[in-house]
Amino acid sequence: MAKKEKVKKNKKKSNSFYKILSFILIVISVLAASVILYFEVLPTKYLIVLFVILALIVLGISYKLNSRTSLFTKLLMSLLTFIILLIEAVGIFYAFGTIDFLNNIFDTGFRVETYNVYVLKDSPYEKLKDLKDKKISVYESSAETYEKAVLKLNDKLDYDKHLEGSITTSINQVINKETEAVFISESLISIYKEEHEEEYNQLRVLDSIDILTKTKGDFKIVDVRRKPFVVYLSGSDAEGSINKVSRSDVNLLAVVNPKKGKIILINTPRDYYIALASKNAKDKLTHAGIYGIEESALTLAALYEVDVNYYARVNFTSFVKIIDALNGIEVDSKFSFSYDGYTFKKGSNSLTGASALAFSRGRSMLPEGDISRGYNQQAVIAGIINKVSSPSLLTKYNSLLNSLESGVMTNIDKNAITKLVNLQLDENIKWEIENYNAKGTGADMPTYSAGSVKLSVLEPDEESINEIKLKIKELMN
Repeated sequence: MAKKEKVKKNKKKSNSFYKILSFILIVISVLAASVILYFEVLPTKYLIVLFVILALIVLGISYKLNSRTSLFTKLLMSLLTFIILLIEAVGIFYAFGTIDFLNNIFDTGFRVETYNVYVLKDSPYEKLKDLKDKKISVYESSAETYEKAVLKLNDKLDYDKHLEGSITTSINQVINKETEAVFISESLISIYKEEHEEEYNQLRVLDSIDILTKTKGDFKIVDVRRKPFVVYLSGSDAEGSINKVSRSDVNLLAVVNPKKGKIILINTPRDYYIALASKNAKDKLTHAGIYGIEESALTLAALYEVDVNYYARVNFTSFVKIIDALNGIEVDSKFSFSYDGYTFKKGSNSLTGASALAFSRGRSMLPEGDISRGYNQQAVIAGIINKVSSPSLLTKYNSLLNSLESGVMTNIDKNAITKLVNLQLDENIKWEIENYNAKGTGADMPTYSAGSVKLSVLEPDEESINEIKLKIKELMN
């Protein structure tokens, strides 16, 4: 009798286990389905088929687990349950990681402008307070953040202010020891560094002041599944936060027509001498980034007479992190050269994030300068694509997304991105890509950002611009 009671108790425990297991299966499956619906990646026709199959499998397994069947059947159903739960858990993990990434890279509009106090490298000053009552050259900028930055400096230090209207004069006063320091924005001094690297290397940062601002981007959002759209792709020359105001060294427009399955990639040289959208004055295109990514996007929009709908930006820090997250890349170099402490040989090179950045930035030591640098940048992109195409990427998927989070900024929201993915899955578009490069002629001209000092620029070739305009109109219409 006692033996029968024990068998009954074991059966009850066993049945309870199977009920709990089937309940967990149903709950996790509903959660997985909800995540797929929220993410909106799969087209409706695939969703219906997937959900019907998933429902039939889950209900079938649950029925078998809770009905009177052989022990072998229950064990088999339990094994299938654990396999499905594992697949769903992995899917949910990757989905939430992707959703979190898309939300984090969306641009909130906040920008950080950094102003630095520079002193000579061999000066005795170690802290800002050491400059009390000393002469400081202050470059009088037209930037909206300038007044706030000066007020913050005034609050932190009592000093003898010398206002200057020229970046070069302001810095030369420190180098010639006419003043003890210079106060200027980090983005503007980068302009000076372009032409005066030797003098710039005599300086060091003593103290920094960050000014937070909120931008108001005016971009026309479109339905990316049905209408042509234009994306501005910017490569910032700054390190650190992606929200930091800085020049834009890479300036690409991607004109996309989803109905035709065609993309035009337009490269505009960083030194292009054109009118800044909001300043009504000419400057280098790279300097437009100092006034925000919106300024760069709208400046290019005016040049090519097209609306820019979206933008995306990466910086040097994110570039390095992407390649390191991929455990490095292989690139094929056309030249042997050295730059920034790294030596590259002609042929195959194994690069880390830092060495890939150096490989992409070297210019003056290459046979054709900027043109040769373009070859190197293409080689790096090819190396990244080859690594990303590897099946092993799945094991690094979330770490790759994490490496990008702080180094990518875009106004393309989650819905637009998922619509594009949805479109690709639905129609399996074989994209046709055409590349165009704006051309120009070298010259020395004054710029809005640097004042009367003449800088090396590239005067636009009108025939080149008109050809690109025509190609854009053909694709947009």
